[in-house]
Amino acid sequence: MRIFVGIATLLLTSCLTSSTPEDGFKDELKFGTSINYAAMQLIGPAESFDLATTKMLSFRLESAANFDGRFVRLYLNGLEQKDFSACANKDAHICLSSFAVSTKGTYQVKAYLVATTVDIGTETLVTSATFSLR
Repeated sequence: MRIFVGIATLLLTSCLTSSTPEDGFKDELKFGTSINYAAMQLIGPAESFDLATTKMLSFRLESAANFDGRFVRLYLNGLEQKDFSACANKDAHICLSSFAVSTKGTYQVKAYLVATTVDIGTETLVTSATFSLR
């Protein structure tokens, strides 16, 4: 099971900010085939993807709490860790980014916001979701 994050994906990361907590954001993680950055939405949202046609998988993490300078960390099946620091805008509630996919299977993904404290990160679970590659 190998899923890789390239440096290029960090450059394609985007976030949406808000000034008030009453804006109706919720904790949600979804996957798709690409991203419409102008609308802050996924293109081709699904829970199952064909590996023959999907080499990059996009995700949209929405958090009810603002990111408050924390970055996004995804754990895939508890084994692989993916960090998306470009989403760490202080008032962000939504992170959009992509990562390369290469192995068929079903993946349980947990999404965290991580605050850096000295040499360790303090993780706060936002939500979890599942996707599969066939």
